[in-house]
Amino acid sequence: MMERGLRGKVAALGAAVVLCAGGSLLGSSPQDTAAVVPVPAAGISAVQTRGVKVYVSGAVAKPGLYEIPAGSRATAAIAAAGGMTLEANPDKVNLAKLLKDGMQVNVPRLSARQLREQTAPVNAGAAAEAAGANTLVSVKTAAESGRGTAKAGGKVHLNTAAELTALPGVGDITAQRILEYRAAHGFTSIEDVMKVKGIGKAKFSKMQPYLEL
Repeated sequence: MMERGLRGKVAALGAAVVLCAGGSLLGSSPQDTAAVVPVPAAGISAVQTRGVKVYVSGAVAKPGLYEIPAGSRATAAIAAAGGMTLEANPDKVNLAKLLKDGMQVNVPRLSARQLREQTAPVNAGAAAEAAGANTLVSVKTAAESGRGTAKAGGKVHLNTAAELTALPGVGDITAQRILEYRAAHGFTSIEDVMKVKGIGKAKFSKMQPYLEL
């Protein structure tokens, strides 16, 4: 009888423990349950938005140490350093490389041969321009030296001559007027030259000994 009573007490005690545990679970609030969930997101975000420091060297305007936003590429670091110089070799740089903290971004320079090839067109253009200027000077000198040739005994053909400033008293403007008149009317006699604006009897008398059709 005593053993049976003891078993009953043990069973009653176990039931009471189960009821208490269930009451505790039912009575807990949603806030108490949520408080035990870890939240690591804030720490991860802070790391992702932090900048990285990189050293930019080589053919850039301002080599040095720069802080760039995390997730940027090499092109952002080069831009921060003022961009590439004229002697840079962009084909040797991976502009799409992702930057990491402590990385060096180096922009190689062109070789001496490549620099010569790059500046060759500029030098050629300058040489051509200089040659053109020299040609103009030569033509001008020839034209100026041609003036007075008729005075030395040569004849100027009114209907065919290209250089009319060799005639005495004829400058560039008068020569152009003679050419325009010749293109429009032609000369049937040397006296027709007096029909050109700016050529009167006095000037014609100086020109006449050197004119022919």
